[in-house]
Parts: sequence; structure tokens; C-alpha cells
Amino acid sequence: MKRILASLVTAVVVTAAGCKLDLTNPNSPTPAGAKANPRAGSSRMVVGVMATYRVNRTDQIRALGSFGRETYYMFITDGRFITGPLRDWRQNNAFDVGTQWAGRYGNYRNAYAALQFIDSVPTTTVRGLPTALLAEEKEGARGVLQTFIALDLLHAIEARGSIGAVVDMSPDPIAIHPIVSEDSVYKWISAELDSALVHLTADTMSAFYFPMYTGFSSGLATSAATPTGFRQFNRAIKARVETKRGSLGCGAPCYTTALTALTGTWIAAPTAGNLSAGVYSVYASAAGDFSNNASLAGSLGSDLFVHPSIDSLPGVTADSRYIRKLAVATCGQPNDPRSEAGVASDHQPCTYTSTTTPIPIIRNEELVLLRAEAEWFTTQTAAANTDLAAVRTASGGATPSVRHPTPAVDSEFVSELLLQRTLSLYQEGQRWVDHRRFNRLADLGGLPQDVSGGFTVAKVIPLPNQECDSRARAGNPGGIPLSCPGNPIP
Repeated sequence: MKRILASLVTAVVVTAAGCKLDLTNPNSPTPAGAKANPRAGSSRMVVGVMATYRVNRTDQIRALGSFGRETYYMFITDGRFITGPLRDWRQNNAFDVGTQWAGRYGNYRNAYAALQFIDSVPTTTVRGLPTALLAEEKEGARGVLQTFIALDLLHAIEARGSIGAVVDMSPDPIAIHPIVSEDSVYKWISAELDSALVHLTADTMSAFYFPMYTGFSSGLATSAATPTGFRQFNRAIKARVETKRGSLGCGAPCYTTALTALTGTWIAAPTAGNLSAGVYSVYASAAGDFSNNASLAGSLGSDLFVHPSIDSLPGVTADSRYIRKLAVATCGQPNDPRSEAGVASDHQPCTYTSTTTPIPIIRNEELVLLRAEAEWFTTQTAAANTDLAAVRTASGGATPSVRHPTPAVDSEFVSELLLQRTLSLYQEGQRWVDHRRFNRLADLGGLPQDVSGGFTVAKVIPLPNQECDSRARAGNPGGIPLSCPGNPIP
């Protein structure tokens, strides 16, 4: 894996420098350069990790939207953005097989380097020194960096599923680390979040020494831009991880842990006014900044079209979530059909209307849905139904889409939960992962035009061929990974 990342970095440098390798990129601070002013240098490194997470988020929405039958990416000059994730997904060189791999591990490397650098900075009791950091300042940085490492690896394993993923990192950038099981990855992520919480709790400052962008205080009573508020964000991600672990075989113990984590977040009974309270990645159109290119006005979003199976959900066109995110009248787009690779759609989503629209990392609406799931599978079925109904009313309006108003058995609850999560979390990178963890992928694959095109629903996103090649050159330590040549996906 690290060899892929190293080769990608080299390629970028060669291109940017016109084959002269003696240039320095002023927008990419190095540990050596940061030593001149460790306070400012380490601050830039932490901010860089958060900024890179933001960049990777839009591609995640586009790619997982395809795998999860939320959208078609109808890039007009290349239908492989449709056939890759919908037909050729077992191939290591198909379009989108590399999504949520190199970018996620590249940012893990960034955070790892930042942690090493912060550990090397002298500790002081004098505030504001450019050459040293307070002990509590270091702790706050460690907590933030470890939380983002956990987030990046969460997205990597969400994409890879039963293939597993890499959790280790070392100073050697070309080391080949083992791929461990899906369950092991989730356990590692959960432990990393707990370790991050310990560091955050040791930070007694009222503010971090590095800047936090505005998305960390979107509608929250306690801003996640502070150590106290960031602890709530950390617990929100912990609740998401433990809920997913619960559905993947851990069962009631993990669901119970999720419920405990939720008590440390900003979760509140859902109302129209607090559904969106949470933490967001923010975007800008200024020169040198990064825009929300997955938005309706963005370079990616302008080619995203609604998957027709969303339009056919029961009673969906009267649901307020559909109306504000997908309806032609709301999105302001003409009914402009587009077809490619044998499939067609007649309208586009407007979940994100402009290139400066923030994208949620996690928000109250999801937290309540996580609680409903955890309640149901810890025998608190009445509370679970109450939470589901509250989300339907607060977010779906007077006539929400519904399959089972009061689920009575597990199968009914799962069907209703998946419907509500599909609409509440549309274009937040959740639908495909949700259906897979409940063994409901077949529910995504029935659209006639997809079936006639020979499309099937991906079980996992394969490892990119560069990763397979790198491991093969090293003798495949630990064995040939699933999805690589010699160990195909069944």
C-alpha cells in the first residue's frame, strides 16, 4: 500500500515541477520545514489532515452513490463511471475500484507524520512559545489527529468490507503491512477513538492551539471546535462504529456500547430545527481553496443523476426529504433526461446546491437513527419505533415514505430503518454500506434497466491493481488478498 502512495506522490511532483525534482511545494509543509517554528508548523500539519479529509469526502459521495444506487455518474465522455461500479466491479482496474484507498491512507500517513512531529516538539509550561508546546496542547492535537485517523480508516473498511484493510503505519513509507479482517479493522478503529478520547480529556484548554474551521460548530450548543465539543464529535463517530459492528455480528454488546457513546454526544429528540446540528466539512470557491464539486453546481455534481430506484420508493414523492433533495421543482433543473451505458435518468439531485454548501460528517438526524437501531437490537423496541417515527415526522414531514409504521419483527424493522436512512442520509455515503451490513444488497439490484444491462450490486470494492501488484512483488506476505489475482471475489 505504501508503495502505491509513494509512487503517486512522485508522479505528482514530477508533473508539477516539469521533471525537475529540486522544487519545494510551499502548500505542503514538511516536518523539516516545520522545525523552524514547531508551534506554527504542527498547527499547519493538523489543519492539513482536516483539509485532506474534506477533499476526499466529495469523491466518496460520488463513488458510493454509484455503488449504492443513489445516483448515476453520467460523465458524458466515459460510460465506465457507470459500468465500473455497476458491472465490472470485481476487476482491479475498473473505474472506482481505487476509491477510499490511496486517499484515505495518504491522509493516515499525514496524521501519522503529524503525531510523530508533535511528540518530538519540546514540552513547556510557558504559553505561546514558538519552539515548544504545552502538554495539554499536545494532548488536544493527538486527540484530533487520532479521531481523523479513525474516520479515514472507517471509510476505507466501509468500502472494502470482507476484504479487510490495513491498520498499521510505520516510519518506513514503503513498508508492506498486513491486511487484517473486517472485524479486526472495526475493533482497531473503536480502540483508536477511545485512545483519542483519553487525549482529548487530558486537554484542559478552552480552545485548541490550531485553528478549527466553521463546520465544527454548525448548530451545536457546545462547539466541536473546542476540546469539550470535539469529545462529543469523537463519541458520535464511536456510536456510528459500534452500531455498524453490532450489525456485523457483534450484536447486543456493541449496540449497548453505541448507546453509551450516544449519551456523550449532542443527540436530541429530532425537530425540524435540530436535524442538521452537527459537524460538517466546509468548502469555498476562493482561489486556492477546495469547492464542493459534488454539488449540483460542481464539476462532479453536474453529471450526477438520480438513480430511478430512489424515485420508486413507496410514497417518496410526498416525503419532505425527497422534495428538498431530489424533486425537479425544488432543484430548479429542467426535466433533462440523460442516458449512458444503457441506463437513463431524467433528473438530478440538489442535496448540495452550491459549490460552497457544507457536507455533513455526522449530524443529529443520523444520531437518532443510530439510537433507534441500537435500541431495537437491545430489546428496547418501543423506544426504537418512537425514534424512527420522530425522524419520519421531523424530516419526512406530514406524509413521509414508510413501509412499516410500527415494525413488529426484525425483518420489518430493518426494512423500515433502511428506508429512513436512505432518505434521511441521501448522498452522505451510507446507503450501500447499510444494505450490505444487513445482507440486503439484493434490494438494490432490481431496476429493470440495470438488470438488462448486466449490472449487479457490488459486494465490496476491490483493492486497486497497484495495491495487488505491490503486494505480489513483496511475495504477498500474509497471503493473496481477496480481490487480487489468484484470490477472486466469489
